[in-house]
Amino acid sequence: MNVTLNKDAFKDLTLYTEEVRRDMNASGSALVIMKDNKIVHEWYSGRHHYEQGAIQINSNSRFNVYSVRVTYIGFAIALAIYEGLLNLDDKLSDYLDEYNKDTLGDATIRHLLTRCTGLKFENRTVYRVSDLGTTIEGKRPEILAKILYKATGRTVNEVLSNRVFKPLNWTNTGWVTEGNKNLVCDIDMLKNYPTLRIGSNIGDERNLYVSARELAFWGNLHLNKGIFENRSILPQEIFELITTVQSPNALPHQLPKFGFLWWVKDGEVSVDYNELGSELPAGSYQILGASGCSCTVIPEYNAVAVRMYNSLNAYEKLGFDYIKDIQMFDNLVISNLKNL
Repeated sequence: MNVTLNKDAFKDLTLYTEEVRRDMNASGSALVIMKDNKIVHEWYSGRHHYEQGAIQINSNSRFNVYSVRVTYIGFAIALAIYEGLLNLDDKLSDYLDEYNKDTLGDATIRHLLTRCTGLKFENRTVYRVSDLGTTIEGKRPEILAKILYKATGRTVNEVLSNRVFKPLNWTNTGWVTEGNKNLVCDIDMLKNYPTLRIGSNIGDERNLYVSARELAFWGNLHLNKGIFENRSILPQEIFELITTVQSPNALPHQLPKFGFLWWVKDGEVSVDYNELGSELPAGSYQILGASGCSCTVIPEYNAVAVRMYNSLNAYEKLGFDYIKDIQMFDNLVISNLKNL
């Protein structure tokens, strides 16, 4: 991967990234900007936690990306659809035998991927809380992982490892089952000690740890529709599915639109909960995680912006405004890209 650093062009963005690290009490941060398939800016700051002996953040440091992981699960679903093992408009009731079929109703994989099922899942019970396709709800990647396994016999991790991570030699991406020196601890504002989230390697839990570089490569793989370092790794049709709006046409126009869990810039939305910066061009797409990690893909500029933090519950403890922050970050990315 070519690296052509331009620190001066991204001075404002770097200063802002550091300011936010302090504001949300993160012990570490990372920033990687790619343009035209090159890393044009890279910044690492702080340590893996606040305790004595903590390692400095570096290019191999792996952050828990939390909800950013849903884009990896979305990829696995898209691959299954491309292979003819799933259909975007298959009903959830065709795969989820443990839930009441009448309550699931006409909800489909499309509704689940675009966060508008109107359903609430609790253990083995499902409730309808709003009409189908009328509101935006939280992400349910573990339900998608169940559907994937039922349809293909493969876990999310198996799909990603075999089709992406191993072929591209990404060694700093994966669901973590045990500790290692490259893992960045979470600084949970509701606890008095650093934590690591260890789980299974199925790919349905919140234990995906990724380095800033490899998250940028993930975004760049989408930007180039399956081409990585001049090699065609995967069919472009998969990425066209993933990164274009898949929200049902009946969804109220003022609500945000999604591809395969990526938030896609598609016109103006009139709800307060809008994660996309006003300066992002149409067709840009983004994902944000609870720790402050994010990946923003900007096709109009042929660019990817990734930033990493390790702070949890900063809103509850400090009143930190995640939405205002990510909007400001996006707008600074665009402003700084114009300096190149």
